[in-house]
Amino acid sequence: MTAPARSAIVVVGAGPAGLAVAYELARRGLHYRVLERGQVGEAWRHHYDRLSLHTLKQVSALPGRAMPTAYPRFPSRAQFLAYLQQYSRHFELRVDEGVELRRAEFDGRRWRLDTSRDELEATVLVMATGIWSAPVRPHIPGEAAFGGPILHSRDYRNPRPFQGQRVLVVGAGNSGTEIAVALAEHGGDTAISVRSGVAFVPEPHSAAAVQLAAWLLRTLPRPLAARLLRRRDYRHLGLPLPPGSPLDHFPVVGYELPEAVAARRVGVYPGLERLEGCVAHFSDGRSAPFDALILATGYRPALDPVAHALALDGEGRPMLDRYGRAATNPRLVCVGYTYPTTEGWLQAIGRVAASAVDGIMALPREASAKLPAPAES
Repeated sequence: MTAPARSAIVVVGAGPAGLAVAYELARRGLHYRVLERGQVGEAWRHHYDRLSLHTLKQVSALPGRAMPTAYPRFPSRAQFLAYLQQYSRHFELRVDEGVELRRAEFDGRRWRLDTSRDELEATVLVMATGIWSAPVRPHIPGEAAFGGPILHSRDYRNPRPFQGQRVLVVGAGNSGTEIAVALAEHGGDTAISVRSGVAFVPEPHSAAAVQLAAWLLRTLPRPLAARLLRRRDYRHLGLPLPPGSPLDHFPVVGYELPEAVAARRVGVYPGLERLEGCVAHFSDGRSAPFDALILATGYRPALDPVAHALALDGEGRPMLDRYGRAATNPRLVCVGYTYPTTEGWLQAIGRVAASAVDGIMALPREASAKLPAPAES
């Protein structure tokens, strides 16, 4: 029997988080390999057509390489995908495409990895699989009798299939609001269901101001930081602010949805309670007929291959130390599953990746040592 191939560190996922970690590992001379079940930037191949970054390109680049100067301030989905591929090639990152991790088991010394290609061993396992492959799809009472399509926003591409239809978007995060506005712009009779409120922030204009604000909100005492945040209140449009501290709100960038609601291009309803045929019933007693539902109801961390080895919090996120090391096993590192509320996720990923590698280097020497590259098969 052929012995499993060895690598000191295996990173799973070649999206922004995995590539940033690989860059930091390579920069520090640590031997690693990245496993990607599709291709570099796979999730970005499948996002909806209109998607663009919500953060400025100057603060959204991965460590060590800026985005092309020809890119607009907010690069498109296709442009960011091209950037990820260029990034991987430029730094010659060791990515094995088409390899899926099925399950990982720790034997007390090493990780044994069952993959779609072969069996691997690693002293440290870094999960950077993101969330896109694990959509949250809540059950809606009465949905079996609904006459039209009910799809998660992950499967939405563009408004064309919904032209002339009455569409309800369930969920008012960045994806839900952007999809609702796009549907309305293309002639759809569009409404959005907002269960617990939404916090809108303006599009950023200055990279320096964005970086300074993020630093201040991270370092100031929490009560003072909360007082610095100002959110517009659109409760008169049916878009109230969420409860709790503004530091805990995941903001929606831009005011396109409130503008569309004010212009009566998008209707607003509270939480969706149930469906009766084609009629949606809402928590305030109102009801309305719809032809299609798009569920912008979010995602959970895609951690199934190691879920048995993790402790999770009440929201299904892994419990980690400040380096991203699992509370249950410091040789299991999770990067990219916590989304900041006061700065863009991409803005934070370089700092988070560097911290994760700091944590790996702080492990006992045998966990992060340079090992010879596995023999080519």
